[in-house]
Amino acid sequence: MNIEKSGKILVVADASESQIALESAMALSEVHCASIEIVACVEPPHDLSILARLSGSDPSSLIEGAAERTRTAVRERLEEVAHGSKFDVTILVGKAYQEIIRHVARSDCDLVIKKADPLVGISRVLFASTDQHLLRKCPCPVWLQTETASRRPKRILAAVDLDILDAAEPETLTSLNRRVLETACMFATEPDSEVIVLHAWEAIGEGLVWAFSGGSAARISADRYVNEILATRTKAMDQLLADVRSEVGPGPRLVPILDRGSPEAVIHEQSRAIPVDVVVMGTVARTGLSGVFIGNTAENIINSLACPVIAVKPDGFVSPLLGN
Repeated sequence: MNIEKSGKILVVADASESQIALESAMALSEVHCASIEIVACVEPPHDLSILARLSGSDPSSLIEGAAERTRTAVRERLEEVAHGSKFDVTILVGKAYQEIIRHVARSDCDLVIKKADPLVGISRVLFASTDQHLLRKCPCPVWLQTETASRRPKRILAAVDLDILDAAEPETLTSLNRRVLETACMFATEPDSEVIVLHAWEAIGEGLVWAFSGGSAARISADRYVNEILATRTKAMDQLLADVRSEVGPGPRLVPILDRGSPEAVIHEQSRAIPVDVVVMGTVARTGLSGVFIGNTAENIINSLACPVIAVKPDGFVSPLLGN
C-alpha cells in the first residue's frame, strides 16, 4: 500500500446513519493527500425474475431503480459528514465482495475502508460475509472499521510473525512483516501515536527436550532451549524495526513486545489489555495460489477481535477473482 504518493482510498458506503468509513478516509486523506472514491453496492435478489413478472416490469428496470434509490440515499448520508466536500457515488451491481474486488483492480485502489458488518453468535464462523470475503480475496489492504472506533487511531497494534526459520516461504513472510509494520506506521498519523509491534512466540519443542534429557540436565536443557528461541525472535524483532525505521524515517514510536503464547490468545489479550485502536495483521498466504488465502489462525484472530482490523496481503498476492 502506498497512499502517501497520490494514492487512492476506496470507501464502501451504505445508507445507514454511521459513516465511519468516509470519516476515517477523510482523516487519513488529510495527512497523506490521497484521493477518495466512494462505491455502494446493490445485490440483485435471487427472486428477481419473479418480482419482475409480478410487477410487470423488466428486471433491468427494477435494478436500475434500486441503484438510483441507493445512490440518492447514500449521497444524503454522505452530505451529513462531508463538510461541504462533494463525492460521486458509483453503484456496483452484483455480489458485493466480487464487485468491490473487481473495482479495486479496475481503479487501482491502494486501500479499502468499510464499516464492519456485525458478527453475532455462531454465524460469525459458519457464514462467509462480505467482510470475510474481502479479507481473504481483496488484493489491497482492507480496513474494517467499527462504528464507535477512533477516526484517527493513536495506538496501533502490528502483529508480526518472526518465526522465519520454520516458514514455508521465508522471503514472503519477511516481506509481509515489513508491509504490516509499514502499514501500521502509515496509519499512525497523530503526533502522540505509537505502534505496538507484537510477536507471539512459542517454544514448541520444550516438551521434547524434557523427554529426551535425563535427570537434572532436563531443566537446564529446557531453559537453554527456551532462551535460545526467545533470543532468536528478539534478534529478528530488532532487525525488523531497524529495516522499517530506515524506510519510514522518524515516524511514530515503535514499542516491541514479545509475548509467549499462541497468536490467537496473545493478540486477543494484548489488544484488550493495552488497549489499542486498531490491529494490523497479515493474512498468511502462499503467493500465486488460488483458493482460501487467509489462514485459519488469522481468521480466528480477526473474528475474536473487538476492535477494528486492517488486513494486509503479502507481495505477489493474486486474488482468485482476478486470475493470474
